[in-house]
Amino acid sequence: MIKKIALATLGGTVVGSLVGGLIFAGLFGQKMEQWMQENAGCLKEMNAMGAIIPSVVISLFVSILLYQMGINNFKRGAIAGAWITFFTVLWFGLWTAATFTAYTWDWLPLDVLGNTATGAIAGGAIGWILGKA
Repeated sequence: MIKKIALATLGGTVVGSLVGGLIFAGLFGQKMEQWMQENAGCLKEMNAMGAIIPSVVISLFVSILLYQMGINNFKRGAIAGAWITFFTVLWFGLWTAATFTAYTWDWLPLDVLGNTATGAIAGGAIGWILGKA
């Protein structure tokens, strides 16, 4: 059990980080750059561990959930990962947009869409690894 969850967490972290980077730096890159310029006063240079640790935490969370749900293939992992990520990011985005000036309402749909797609693919990888490990 621990080996499966550890491998799934590692795989989810790697896949999620790559896909998230492609979506947010690539597909939404221009929007991200604009946002960073508009909110430069509240940004700081991110430490690499500041990007890795949260990715490990969410991958561990999804890995435990998928393991407990008995998900062991890519398709079911992708569906579950998409739903888990959708509701997590939607909750956080709604709360953040309502309380912080830098997180705008027009960014919310992009954030939810990008993270849900990332969560689906990472969830698929986690499900696949759980079935193979």
